[in-house]
Amino acid sequence: MPIISVVGVSHHTCPIAVREKFAFTEANPCARLDGRASEAVWLSTCNRTELYSVAEDGASAEAAFAEALDVPAAFARRYSYALEGAKAARHLFRVAGGLDSAVVGEDEILGQVRRAFAEARERGTDGPMLARLFQDALAAGKRVRAETEIGRCPVSVSGAAASILLARGGWKRLEHASVLVIGAGELARGVARRLQGMGARDLTIANRTHARARGLARETGAEAQRWPLAPELLARFDAIVSCTGAPGFVLSREAVEAAARSLPEGRSLHLIDLAVPRDIAPEAASIAGVHLNNIDDARTIVDDSLSKRSRHVAPAERIVEEQLAEFREWLASRNVSDSIRLLKERADVIRLGELEWALPKLAGLSPSERAVVEQFSTRLVNKLLHTPMQRLRETAGGGEADWLGEHVPRVFDLDSGADARGGEAPRDESAASPNPPPPA
Repeated sequence: MPIISVVGVSHHTCPIAVREKFAFTEANPCARLDGRASEAVWLSTCNRTELYSVAEDGASAEAAFAEALDVPAAFARRYSYALEGAKAARHLFRVAGGLDSAVVGEDEILGQVRRAFAEARERGTDGPMLARLFQDALAAGKRVRAETEIGRCPVSVSGAAASILLARGGWKRLEHASVLVIGAGELARGVARRLQGMGARDLTIANRTHARARGLARETGAEAQRWPLAPELLARFDAIVSCTGAPGFVLSREAVEAAARSLPEGRSLHLIDLAVPRDIAPEAASIAGVHLNNIDDARTIVDDSLSKRSRHVAPAERIVEEQLAEFREWLASRNVSDSIRLLKERADVIRLGELEWALPKLAGLSPSERAVVEQFSTRLVNKLLHTPMQRLRETAGGGEADWLGEHVPRVFDLDSGADARGGEAPRDESAASPNPPPPA
């Protein structure tokens, strides 16, 4: 049976410097799976890149992950994780509930999971198994938000960025800071809205597409600028938050160095890079008067929040397990149904193969007699299969369904490419014998 699996990297397995090598920017990475998976959904955020798929085996999924992202297989294995079946499902449910995030309970991940599945549907790479998996994951995430304290007090990456500004910039309120946001996508929108909500009065949005910058500026009461900006203009900001989808640096060391030279005496420039891959050259951190933080710093800046929220994790984990039980029941029922269908198909192929062998040896039969023989073969197969198939249906959704779904195909060799008749057709013994019996 095809299996559900997830292969990915996240903040748990590697830092931003490695994680950014797994980020994808092309419009349709699923087109590069080369038939390795029958269903596929990519989930890409600032903290993770994951491929959820339905494939014949886990090795196919791991190979597809590395090849689609153009990453050497050995490098991918070193930093990635691979989970199958219920473990893969539990992982996605925890991701959707914000329990696997760098900032536990962050509220942006549920929307990112929803968009990842919607994009797969648009590309036509989803399918029945991943559709049910993601629907149940979204249900788990919604329940965590609605039924637990984690959900009632959400946090986010954009909120963590604002916290970094307050903690590292020394401002009591952001109304005293001049902030530039580079980018106009979903993350930039979240950052701008959070800064606006925290009282930032001097806020500017810069983007290569000026129309998008103007649109976000209208939403947040900010000024719009076309990117890039001259170094002397960058120097007028106290802080710059960059969160574009660019494949390379939008702020080089040289550009930051030029901006630092234009800073008034006693002023510092605070840079926060929320992009994956990174927007700001990491070497900029060594420039005098410049302070650089990236997405991984969000974990340390909200440690107090994590400790306060940890007691609310257990109820959220219980919700995940409840949703997982429902998904496993559905999956087990589906596996049993597939086993029944394959068992009937295989039995019919065997029946037809044996008829093909037998009927030429019964050449004297009339059409009605041939029909009786064919009907006899059908009735015999149906009666032999009746009780096993009935027992399989009775177990669907029960405790034995997982075991049967796994072992019935193996017992009856339902997923092999061998001759469906179970070997060679019986030979004509009279022709094969060195001493054939005398004619009647």
